[in-house]
Amino acid sequence: MSLSDYFLLFLIYSFIGWIWETLYCSLNTAHFVNRGFLYGPLCPIYGFGGLLIMYLLHPLAETWWQLFLAAAIGCSVLEYFTSWLLEAVFHTRWWDYSRRRFNLHGRIFLGGALCFGLMGTLAEHFVQPFLTRVLTGFPETSTRMLATVLLLVLILDLLATLGRLVQFTQQMNQLRAFLGKLRQRFGSQHWFVGHAHSVEEAFHAVRSQVSAGRLRVEQALLDEMELLTKKQRSMAGLARKFPSMMSLRFKAGVENLHQHLHRQQPEKVS
Repeated sequence: MSLSDYFLLFLIYSFIGWIWETLYCSLNTAHFVNRGFLYGPLCPIYGFGGLLIMYLLHPLAETWWQLFLAAAIGCSVLEYFTSWLLEAVFHTRWWDYSRRRFNLHGRIFLGGALCFGLMGTLAEHFVQPFLTRVLTGFPETSTRMLATVLLLVLILDLLATLGRLVQFTQQMNQLRAFLGKLRQRFGSQHWFVGHAHSVEEAFHAVRSQVSAGRLRVEQALLDEMELLTKKQRSMAGLARKFPSMMSLRFKAGVENLHQHLHRQQPEKVS
């Protein structure tokens, strides 16, 4: 198999992973959830997992139980590392299994590991041989051209996704700093106490006081509040993709995203 074939296999496993993640989350939430960070229908972690099984675990193919255990452990290590890396870079945990039994730091859990073991075993014995026959049946020039086009599309998707995640982090930092400014300015006011830990409640408390004529603030503060509210609404889709996302650094902002999501949910379901 050529390098193009391996890249296409990576994309196929990423697509299979996207289908699995989307079906699982959509059934759990009773509405369609487009899983994954990318705009396209890919979950790259499954692509890397498929290549991991293909390269490192192939020698265990004839011993099913050893292959099962190795796939379960290897893919769980990959998921744990991915969770840790994303949290370290973006200060947000995008999935959390703390409520699942037998979890490790909320990043992985036993049930997920068993699913990885089963999927890895099935991929090695059934999916991979089929895909190999299909890909090797095409002329190498065709697979090379297809891989080149898809690689360019993937690069564009990765750049767009990276920009979105950087924008998310920047907005969370802006919201965190602005909420801190509100707490410092109005934290001693009786009408603000009790609302300081919620973005939406804090904004509503300030707006209510201004509307009632009991508080005078500069227009720039109200404009910034409105701008941040619009930015939060635009980022609510991330909470839909990752309903268990959490952040210690951006706790108020992430909770506000979940609040936006819950308000939109009835509209989506109906």
